[in-house]
Formats: sequence, C-alpha cells, structure tokens
Amino acid sequence: MRKISTIIGILTLALAACTERINIELDSSDSRLIVYGSITTDTMSHSVRLIKSVPFYSPTPPPPVSNATVYIMEGNTRYDLTEDANNPGYYYTTPYVFGKSGTTYTLHIEDVNIGGVTSFQAQTQMPTLLEGYQTNYLDSINVSYNRNWDGWVVNGYAKEPQNMRNYYMFRVKINDILYSDSLSNLVLVDDKFFNGNNTEGAAFYFISEKDTLKVGDKVTLELCAITQDYYQYLNEALKASSPQFPLFSPPPANPITNLNNGALGYFSAYAIIRASYTMKEEDFEGQKMKIYR
Repeated sequence: MRKISTIIGILTLALAACTERINIELDSSDSRLIVYGSITTDTMSHSVRLIKSVPFYSPTPPPPVSNATVYIMEGNTRYDLTEDANNPGYYYTTPYVFGKSGTTYTLHIEDVNIGGVTSFQAQTQMPTLLEGYQTNYLDSINVSYNRNWDGWVVNGYAKEPQNMRNYYMFRVKINDILYSDSLSNLVLVDDKFFNGNNTEGAAFYFISEKDTLKVGDKVTLELCAITQDYYQYLNEALKASSPQFPLFSPPPANPITNLNNGALGYFSAYAIIRASYTMKEEDFEGQKMKIYR
C-alpha cells in the first residue's frame, strides 16, 4: 500500500534556515536519504544537512544521519566536512572555502546505510559570472513605504547582464538577521522579460509587516545568482509545501533532485551579491500618512 506523503521537517535552503512541510510520494516501506546543502561565493563554513525520511504520520521528527564521510570535490581539490558535535546531521567545511564562477562541484556522501545504499553523490555548477559581478550586478538599494500595498518595498538599482539567461533568488536580512526564513519569503526571478536591462529603482522585495522596520535598521538585499535547475527545484518545493486546492487534490510530484541512488533534496552552488540601506526618519513619513489620515 502506498503512503502518499512524508514530512521532511526542516527544509534547509542553502543556509537560509527555511522551515517548510514538503509532500513527498513514497512507499510506506521506503527509507530515503534527504540532503540539503550548498556552496556559495561567500568565504565561510558551508553546510550540508543529512536526515532520513519518516512517514507522514510518524510522531517523531526525521532522524539525523550521523558519522557519514562527507566531502566536496572542486576538480582535484577536496573539501572535507566535519559533523557538528552539538547538531547531529549537520556537516561543515572549514571557514575558508568559497565557490568560484563556472566551477563544477561534486558532493560525496559515504559510509552510510540508507535502504542498503552506502554512498550518494550530487553535482552542481556555479553560474558563470561576469568580471566584477559583485558591483556590476547590484549597485544599490533603498527602502520605501508603499501606501497602496501597506508595506515596505526594497527597490534595487542594478545592471542585468546582456546575452545571458540568468535566474535569481532574492532574500532580505534586517540587522543581519535573515527575514527571508521560509520558502514563501523567497523571491524567484527568471530574467527572460528584462534581460540586459538596467533596473532603476525596481521593486525587488516586499516586506508586508509595516511595523518590522524602525529608524536606524539596516536592510540588506541578497541577490543570489542560481542555476536553472535550482530555480526549478525551489519552485517545485514551494508548490509541494503549499496547501492543495481543491482539498482532495492528488499530491504534487516530488521536487527534482540532483542526487543519485534515490536520495531527495538538492545540493546547490550560487553567487551572493549584496547591497544595504539604513532606514532614515524621512522613510517613515509615508507610513505616518497612512496611519493618521
């Protein structure tokens, strides 16, 4: 008998600490490895999380997969990941690793036993980036209150590269704390409608909670250049985590994966370009007019 869904628990999207429920179609007897991890252009400890699937109605959360051998290959260079002693199932590189434009990365997971399978792999490629991408792609941002929408708009000034098909993920931090902490708070964009154009104050992100910001807050927009496959994965994962209508609709298809041997999840590589803005007193004039009119 088929059990139509599994709860994956905490979906970690490339260090974003996103929390979502994802419907996955599995046999009731299946035990699958679920992998979430990434390497970005930031110099930092990059992480990979390993958990094991459990049935939807299980009272226990997905168990971590510990004591695995986990490493990332960049050509002939090997980056070993070490499991966090205080967080089983979380594996980290050293703090000095960073991803490079156009480079292929292969994730290796060994010395595990998931349904009789002892090793898994995933391969991904960092998007090809133009020289000087950190300043050319995103020049600056500002934040303004939109009275019609009753919320805050993050406006971006950027130059979109010509003759390149690009895919982007936008997320926001407020005082260096991630605001985009769920799939539904990510903005995913395909550049096919604005390829090669300049964006002079285009709306990149919307913060609906009008009391979220105050004078002196630092708002940081992260423009993440992602691959087409990862863009597709995020869209499919968002659909799988959303309520299904009508109520008794069949479950959505499993999100795509770049892992082999029946594992689920995704290992991604992407660039992060940032711009920040500090909230000023005058930025709140529009909000006051909305409140007191």
